[in-house]
Amino acid sequence: MSALTDEIAGRREIADETFAGDLAEGERCEGVTFVGCTLTGSFARATLAACRFEQCTFVGADLSGARLPDTVLDGCAFAGVRALGTAWGSLARPTIPPDSSTWTDCRLDLGAFGGADLTAARLERCTLVDADLDGTILRGAVLDECDLRGARIIRADLRATDLRSSHGYVIDPRDNEVTGLKVDLVGASGLLAPFGIDLD
Repeated sequence: MSALTDEIAGRREIADETFAGDLAEGERCEGVTFVGCTLTGSFARATLAACRFEQCTFVGADLSGARLPDTVLDGCAFAGVRALGTAWGSLARPTIPPDSSTWTDCRLDLGAFGGADLTAARLERCTLVDADLDGTILRGAVLDECDLRGARIIRADLRATDLRSSHGYVIDPRDNEVTGLKVDLVGASGLLAPFGIDLD
């Protein structure tokens, strides 16, 4: 397989290109801006530091265990991505909030989302089993048919978040911002569980 570092050949700003190259475990890509690019390679346990991905598409990429310190995702789309144990919480939080991203059929289990800003994001048919959502901003986000079993959801901003078709979550309203949170009858049991109340 080709290496992403070879494909970008030291460039710092790249637009409208497709990259299938990988970053090997422990490798690092730093300070590169990608605009309108498509990425399909493996970045498992690699580091993407201080990069910017604007209106980019990740298709079938492997980001498992990747580190993303000070990297910005601006209006990106993720499709069929495998990202187990990825450190999303290290993403940069720029002064001007980036456009929301979309995630479709992604495996995000064990992900560390603590403090990440996913305002108005849309996640469809994704798994977030045992993910850490401590302090995650999901205001206005839509999680459609997502699996949240075992997810740690505390101190999260869930205002106007739509969880109506998702399942497996337990949310304590006393520990999260839940004004306007949308759930269905099945999901309501996840809000009552911290109080020892069962819906039959």
